[in-house]
Amino acid sequence: MFTRGPSHVDFNLTNGCNLACAHCHSSSGPKLDNELKTPEILKVIKELHEMGTLKIAFAGGEPFIRRDILDILEYSCKLPGWTVSVITNGLFFRDNIVADLKKRCPGLVLNVSIDGSTPDNYTVLRKQLNNPRFDPVPVFEKVKAGVKKVVNEGFETSVNFTITKATIEDILPTYNLAMELGAKSFVGIKFFPGGYGKKHLDEFELPFWLWSQTFSKLTSLKLNGEIPHMQISVPSAWEFYLPLIEGNINLEQAEGIWNYRSPLREKLYSAHTSIGDVLGKMEISVSSNGDVYPTVLLIGEDNARCGNLRKSSMREIWTESPVLNKIRNMDIHDIDGQCEQCKLQEVCGGGSRSRSFSQTKNLNGKDYMCPIVNKGGVLTSV
Repeated sequence: MFTRGPSHVDFNLTNGCNLACAHCHSSSGPKLDNELKTPEILKVIKELHEMGTLKIAFAGGEPFIRRDILDILEYSCKLPGWTVSVITNGLFFRDNIVADLKKRCPGLVLNVSIDGSTPDNYTVLRKQLNNPRFDPVPVFEKVKAGVKKVVNEGFETSVNFTITKATIEDILPTYNLAMELGAKSFVGIKFFPGGYGKKHLDEFELPFWLWSQTFSKLTSLKLNGEIPHMQISVPSAWEFYLPLIEGNINLEQAEGIWNYRSPLREKLYSAHTSIGDVLGKMEISVSSNGDVYPTVLLIGEDNARCGNLRKSSMREIWTESPVLNKIRNMDIHDIDGQCEQCKLQEVCGGGSRSRSFSQTKNLNGKDYMCPIVNKGGVLTSV
């Protein structure tokens, strides 16, 4: 099942960025010396399309720093049958670029990162490298103007917001801002401890009690139709289901409104694995230098590298990588701790393998953020 090809691919086109955000799991800033050239990138895109990839998301760094970004996006958008998106900080939406995007890239989805509803809140996460006097006001206004511009040109536009301990109170105000700007959707992305984010765990890592209270509240608002365009992205399934169980919220109703369902609730998936994390099975990530990783959350982790596209084809890496084959052969019994005895394993399947790796350098380690694991116990009923 897992050798046909990745359903979703995150493709980091450059490590270069005009910002150096405190939570960035790619540790972006300066470009790498050996980033892939245009023909190399187009070759990989073609191969992924032929392998049956359904969604490809271009990111960085900041992808619009590349001079060939329009060529890359145009080529991708002309290939039929898949969704093409680009994740950007929104600071490069000049009139000429937007006009070219509209002409050359029909169907492109734009995901703009706005991590705050005010300039001061925005700068909690978003910084400029080596600029302690960074003034967020003109940057924040430029981003807002850019979102309005691409919305007015008819692009499907989403606003991404990183949910951290330092920003969690600003979710609803930023959602309201996104709706005012005309965004079609708003995605709250729960913080992952990677890249620069590892240096700020005390500031950004969400204790479970705070996440549980917040997500239960958001789910109630969602059920009442008050935040219809909000979506949530979490590293693992327990972060979705545990707050609902604690809040006595109907799981199937919550799955329906959030358009989220654990892959282990799908018979075709659960027939082949007891691990809930889809890294290396349904998704894969490409770094700007051609290194391939099981997920974008592990970019830069040497022991998680699956191969390099200058040495092997994507198909060869996807089918032959020892790292990927280890992931696909992993079973719930291989996870450290008591996951195999926990009733939540039926939807969780061992928590986030990426988060385990970020701390232990071991794909089989414990998901250290799971409150059940932390208490040394198991959930006996769902």
